[in-house]
Amino acid sequence: MQLASRRNLLFAAVILLCLAIWLAGAGGWLEYHSSRAVLAPPGLGHWLGTNEIGQDVLIGLILATPTTLTLAMATAVVTVSLAVGAASLVVFGGPFLSALMLRCVDVLQVVPTMLLLLLVAALVSPGFTALFLLLVLTGWSDDVRVAAAVLRREALRENVQYARVMGAGWFYCWRWHLFAALRPLLGALMVQNIRQAALKSAGLGFLGLTDPRLLTWGSMMQSAMDQLYTGAWMWLLLPPAALLSLLLHTTLKLGDRRLRSGAVLGPVF
Repeated sequence: MQLASRRNLLFAAVILLCLAIWLAGAGGWLEYHSSRAVLAPPGLGHWLGTNEIGQDVLIGLILATPTTLTLAMATAVVTVSLAVGAASLVVFGGPFLSALMLRCVDVLQVVPTMLLLLLVAALVSPGFTALFLLLVLTGWSDDVRVAAAVLRREALRENVQYARVMGAGWFYCWRWHLFAALRPLLGALMVQNIRQAALKSAGLGFLGLTDPRLLTWGSMMQSAMDQLYTGAWMWLLLPPAALLSLLLHTTLKLGDRRLRSGAVLGPVF
């Protein structure tokens, strides 16, 4: 319970931080503008240096953080919700809907999603909304079979069967019995999808396939590529790469902790 409370506080703190940075950017308190201090190394005036058009790297990192985190978390929430909805149709939707949903999942599973992402991104240079939709459409199918397996297991438990015998519908059972059993799995899937969305969006930004106006850690790393043969790459490339690595490491540790707790897979596995 304490761990869950700390996790909720952490997510709330991240959301408040993102809102504060957005408000600061919208209100003009944080301006990512050009200056004459081109490729200035880290110092008192610019703690993390400046880029090739004199923009402060630290301010860029601060402004890119909420975009990167929000994109990853929003993608994870919608992706997991769609996966659980599809898994519910597989388990409780009857033979036709179940077969139809599984065939859709099969089709999406055999498509190389990363190549599809690269192709579409190269064609449309997605901004925030388009990139979010691309990540959701290419990621929701990955967790359907896992969620369906857990739903099937939980639907056979005595409390659910007793509720069914007493006349409860599947919606009631889902709301009051199955959702509680799914919560540990949903947490693990959320963490996993945050990591995947952050990695994919950073990869597309790094390759220069997103809208140039979309400031993310990946796009900041991409802009540092022109300085690989100068010393400036150290303060242009390493800070956003370090933040991305920290995010991936944190989500990896959170996921491992949930798996080691045994609350996700349960005694059947």
